[in-house]
Amino acid sequence: MRKLILLFVLMPLLSIGQMTELEVRKFANTASEQEIVMRSSDMLQQNFLVHADILVDKLISLKPDNANYNYRKGYIAMFSRGDHLGAIKYFKKATIGVKKNYDMYSHKETGAPFDVYYYLGKCYHINDELSMAREFYNLFLANSNKNSPNIQNSQLGLSQCDVAEREFRNPKSAIVKNVGNIINGPGPDYAPVVSLDGNSIYFTSRRKWDDRLETQFRDPMLYDYPEDIYVSYADFEGDWTEPVRLEFCVDSLNEATISVSSDERRIYVYEDLTGGGDIYCSDLQGNDRFGEIAKVRYNEVNTEYWETHCTMTPDGENMYFTSDRPGGYGGRDIYRIVKLPNGEWSKAQNMGPDINTPYDEDSPFIAVNNKTLYYSSNGDKSMGGFDVFVTFRDDQNTWATPTNLGFPINSTGDDIFYTTTVDGLRGYLSSFRKGGYGEKDIYEIQNDYLGNYPISSLKGQFLMIDGTPVPNNVSVKIRCTNCTVEGDKEINPRIKSKSMFFAVLKRCKDYEVDFYQGTELLKTAKIVTLCNNDNQEVNVKEYLGQYAFVGTVADDKTLEYLKGATVSLLDPETDQLIESFTMDANGAFTSDLLKDNIPGDRVAFNVKVENEDYLTQTFKLDTVLGRFGTLKVDYLITKMEIGVDIGAVFYLKPIYFDVNKSNIREDAAIELDKIVKIMNENPAVRIELGSHTDCRASKAYNKSLSSRRATSSAKYIKSRINDPKRIYGKGYGESKLVNDCECEGSVVSDCSDEEHQANRRTEFKIVK
Repeated sequence: MRKLILLFVLMPLLSIGQMTELEVRKFANTASEQEIVMRSSDMLQQNFLVHADILVDKLISLKPDNANYNYRKGYIAMFSRGDHLGAIKYFKKATIGVKKNYDMYSHKETGAPFDVYYYLGKCYHINDELSMAREFYNLFLANSNKNSPNIQNSQLGLSQCDVAEREFRNPKSAIVKNVGNIINGPGPDYAPVVSLDGNSIYFTSRRKWDDRLETQFRDPMLYDYPEDIYVSYADFEGDWTEPVRLEFCVDSLNEATISVSSDERRIYVYEDLTGGGDIYCSDLQGNDRFGEIAKVRYNEVNTEYWETHCTMTPDGENMYFTSDRPGGYGGRDIYRIVKLPNGEWSKAQNMGPDINTPYDEDSPFIAVNNKTLYYSSNGDKSMGGFDVFVTFRDDQNTWATPTNLGFPINSTGDDIFYTTTVDGLRGYLSSFRKGGYGEKDIYEIQNDYLGNYPISSLKGQFLMIDGTPVPNNVSVKIRCTNCTVEGDKEINPRIKSKSMFFAVLKRCKDYEVDFYQGTELLKTAKIVTLCNNDNQEVNVKEYLGQYAFVGTVADDKTLEYLKGATVSLLDPETDQLIESFTMDANGAFTSDLLKDNIPGDRVAFNVKVENEDYLTQTFKLDTVLGRFGTLKVDYLITKMEIGVDIGAVFYLKPIYFDVNKSNIREDAAIELDKIVKIMNENPAVRIELGSHTDCRASKAYNKSLSSRRATSSAKYIKSRINDPKRIYGKGYGESKLVNDCECEGSVVSDCSDEEHQANRRTEFKIVK
C-alpha cells in the first residue's frame, strides 16, 4: 500500500535489467570499482535497494571511510530496513566529506551530498533525539540547494520536533503494548482492523506463505513479499490465535486491509491492479469464506488517481475514503459520500481544511456513534511521520478542530490505521517505533478517555449443547418495534469467529430479536435500550440441541445390568415424584427431561432406585450442567442377602454414646433416622442391630454396656417403623474385634485410639 520512496538524487537514469541476487554478488566480486559505483547508482535511482546493498557493501570493504559509500549505506539502511539507528552510524561518517557538487556516478567521488544532514535529522527524530534532529535539520536548511525537495521536509521536521517535545512533556493516560509475535513478525505487519466486539483482528502482512518459493513474487526493489490479508481470532482467554490468510489473496498480487463491516460480512481491500490503487470489497459467502474481490460500485470513489482507504458507518449510510485526486488541499485528502433517500450515493465531498491539510491524511475510521472520526496525518501537527488525530461531529453536523491523540499513542515514527472496539476504549494501530519485531508492528491501545458514549449494542453467540460446531444455517433477525425508518436487520454469525454476532442498536428503542435455525424460529428475545448516558451491552447466548439424560442400574458386586429396575426422580425439597423410568433390556434409561436446560443450569434430584430382591437405595444428584450434551448417571445397588451390613451399603456414620451411657444422642439420632427410612423403603428386610465395644474394660462390663446400647438403639427404630419385630438389638461386647487390639488379662495393647475406635461400632446386618 505504498508508492516508491523519494529518489536518491535527481540524475539521469541508466537502464538496468533485473538481476538475481546471485548475479549481483558475482558482479560485485568481478567488476571494477567504477563499474560497481555506476551499477549501484542505477539501482539506488530505481529503488532496487536490496541488491544495491550488496554492491555498496563491496565498496565499503574497499574504502571503509569513504563518505560517498557510507552515505549510500546509510540511505539503504534507512529506507530498505527502517534501521534508523544503524543508518546514523553511516550517515555520521558521510558528514565528514559533505560537499555541494556531489557526483554519485563517479568512483572518484569521496564526498556526500548535503541531503545527508536531512537524513541524519530524520533518523535522530525517529529515535526521539530531538535536539540532534533539530541540529541536522537546520544544517541542511543552511547548506542545501534551495530547490531541494527536502527543504520542505526539513521545515516540517522542525515543526514536528516542537510537537513531539510538547507531547513528551504532557503524556496521555493510555497504555500502548505490542500485540506480540503471534501476529507481528520480522516483516511488516500493519493496517489492523479490529471487530467491534474485539474478538477478531484483520491485518496486512508481508510474510512468506508456507508453500511460496523463497524468491517467487518478491518485490525486486525492497525484496518484500506481496501484501496479504490475515485474520486472527481471540481465544477464550483473550489471546490472539495463529493468523489465517483470507481466501481471496493471490500470492503474486498486493491485497491490503482497509476496513470491515460491523457484522464482519464485508471486507474492504486496497488493490493496485490498475496501477493507481483502488478500493475493492469482498463479501462473505455461504461457506463462511470470502469471495473474490471486486471494485466498490459507489460513484465517485475509485478514479484514475490514488484511493487508499475507506470506512463505512455501521448503519451503511456514510462512507469516508481517502484520495489524492485533484481539487484537494494537498497530498491525500479525506472525502465523504452519503446514501441518499433513493438509495443512490451522493457526490464525493472533501472534508474541508480543518481536517485536510497541505500534507497527507489517510486511514479514516468512523466510530459506531457516527460522531467520532479517527484518521492519520503527517502534517505540522504531527510528532513525526503520521500521527493519529480525532475529531468529533456535533448535532449541527460540524466537525470540531482535530486533536492529536498525543504520546504515548503517537510516536515520532508513522502511527496509522487506528480502529477501535465498540466502546472506543480499546484500539489498534500500526506503528514504526522502537522495540518492535519488524519494520512495522501492530499495537494495542488502552485508554480511559476516548469512549464512545452512549452506546447500546447486542453481543451474542450461537452454541451447541454438545460442543460440536454450529451449523451454517443459523441467523438472527432484529426488529425495532418503535422505530420510524429502520427495518428488520438480519445477522448471520461468523462460524469461524466462534459463531458470534454483533449489532449496534438505537438508543431508547424497543427491539425483538428472533433466533433462527434455517427457517425454524427457535425463540424471540425482547430488548429495551437505555435512554440515559450509560453505555449498554446486551449479551445473549442461544444454545442449539438439547441435553440427553441417560443412566444405568447394575448389581454392585457382579456389575450385571438390571433389566426392569425402576429409577424415580424426587424433588429434593418435597420428596414429590417428578418422573420415573424402567430400565430396558440393557439396564439403561434415556429421558428428554432436561431438553429445555442449558449449560450452567443446576440439576438437583433425590434418585430412588428399586428392583426386586435388591435394597431400595436413594442417591443424591446435584450438579451443574456443562458443555457435554449428555448427563449420564450410573447406579450400583445391593442385593438383599443375609449378612449384608446396611450401614456399610448406605455409608452411615458411627453411632456414638457418651461414656458409660446408652441413651441416644442427637448425632446418633440422625444416623438412626436414616435406618428408619431405609427400613420403611425395604419392608421385607429384618435387621439385627449389633453393638460392639473395644477391649478396654472387663468382658462382662462390655457385654452389658453393648447390650444396653443395642437395645436403646433398636427401641428408637422400632417406634418409627411399621413392624417393630423387623429389628432387634444385640450386644456383642468385645467378642468380635475387627483387629488385633486385645487387652484382657495380662495382655497389654499398644493400639492407638483410632484402632480401638474401629471396634466401637454398630452394625445393621440383614438376618432375613
